[in-house]
Amino acid sequence: IMLPAALRSPLGGAQRRAPCLRHCRRLARVPVQRQAFSTVAPTVRRSSGSDALLPPRGRLPVEAALLKGPPPLCQAAGGRQLPREDGAPPPLAPSIAQAPGLDVNRAGRCAALGPPPGPEELFERLRANPTEIPMSALAAEQTIRDLTELFQGVHSPVIDVPVPVSGDDPKVVVVGDTHGQLQDVLHIFSVHGLPSDSVVYVFNGDIADRGPFACEIFLLLALFKLRRPGSVHLLRGNHENEQMNKRPFTQGGGFQEECLDKYGSAVREAFRHLFKVLPLFAVIGEEVFVVHGGLFRTPSASLARLRRLPQRAWQRSYPDPKKHEQWSEEEQIIFDAQWADPHDGLGCVPSKRGGPAMMFGSDVTCNFLDEAGLALCIRAHRAPETLRGYEFMHEGRLMTVFTASHYGGVVGNRGAVALLRPAAAGAAAPPQKSGPLPPGQDEFRDGAALSVAGAEGPFPPLRKTRLFVVEHDLYRGLLDLNERCFPALAASE
Repeated sequence: IMLPAALRSPLGGAQRRAPCLRHCRRLARVPVQRQAFSTVAPTVRRSSGSDALLPPRGRLPVEAALLKGPPPLCQAAGGRQLPREDGAPPPLAPSIAQAPGLDVNRAGRCAALGPPPGPEELFERLRANPTEIPMSALAAEQTIRDLTELFQGVHSPVIDVPVPVSGDDPKVVVVGDTHGQLQDVLHIFSVHGLPSDSVVYVFNGDIADRGPFACEIFLLLALFKLRRPGSVHLLRGNHENEQMNKRPFTQGGGFQEECLDKYGSAVREAFRHLFKVLPLFAVIGEEVFVVHGGLFRTPSASLARLRRLPQRAWQRSYPDPKKHEQWSEEEQIIFDAQWADPHDGLGCVPSKRGGPAMMFGSDVTCNFLDEAGLALCIRAHRAPETLRGYEFMHEGRLMTVFTASHYGGVVGNRGAVALLRPAAAGAAAPPQKSGPLPPGQDEFRDGAALSVAGAEGPFPPLRKTRLFVVEHDLYRGLLDLNERCFPALAASE
């Protein structure tokens, strides 16, 4: 989806906004006013492998600071922060730069050498200090390569995810775009539980780019996936692609820049190989189809055909948009899976995004689901214009779930996740069964909304699962994180 960050250029103080800011302001319907304080951001110019700080020439809003990430710091083993001044990388003392127990990256930040931590340990460390470099570059590279090897054993772009039936509250949690917003992921794990045999997560793409902590999210999920492979499933979005990652933060990318700053080129290369083998689709509980972008302009793109796609067709980056007139049907399917959006009409029409992107209508959704024997399609890729974390379209059979709340610090939207719980007799019921659902949690089942006052249908005709939607709003949490990253500047403002 389009970049929401309104960035003021530090060059000459001129105002330069990304073109997609118009989309974000149309979402918010009012001028952006959430600017808690401004920060003076030094411009960094890299040459010959060294960083030179230039005098600040402009003032960045807090949202831009969040997109660019925290100022460099040096983190010693045990979480101790080494001294710094004015947010700039401090010159490392020879004893630190040559310390055998520290891995120092090019931004002057350090991580303890050694094997990666356990997933639960890393979760607690990130909650205590989200700006901590979680592991050394060598450990990060090995973690991502181990995860890549695990996904190389997947021979179909479609994975089947059963809904757990045992445990205190068994469920599948579907997560939409997070775009490097670590606080949203930590909040979701805190509320719904860490990945386990009874709490299964499906991350529906677009973890990478635009936010400052995509590496931390990927490494946290990788550790859980390697520990319990059935508890975490990762799907590929349009930003898990080299074409997007190479773009700078200000043009909707930034993941390559983040990798190089924190870990170096070897880790960036490991991520590049990982993204190509991530699956594209999931079927949850034999009833719900999950894809990042949307459905397909190709009429023959049935679920059965998706399962039979050869590895050479889908274990690759999406095809070059400039050559779309030469695309095969398989390439059209791969592109639409990551880029398509819905519209209210029928059939497929050109997308407002431009280029070869398409928008699909309700007939495309219903025909695909009916042929596959499924009830609902869950997608992500675009923040709803209602500023809710979810929306229904296409006779209630298409649902958008967008998880990054206050997206980029500019769009005043809520985030949401979808919960799928078993509906079979005797299955464990959610803890809310004896009373109304908590604020922000809605249930949709059997074609009706069970907990939304004044809601209008239709809603998905689920029979095997119970669908809940839980929204969250972490604007205050994002500001708190920013203040932790920039304490001196926050105090001065």
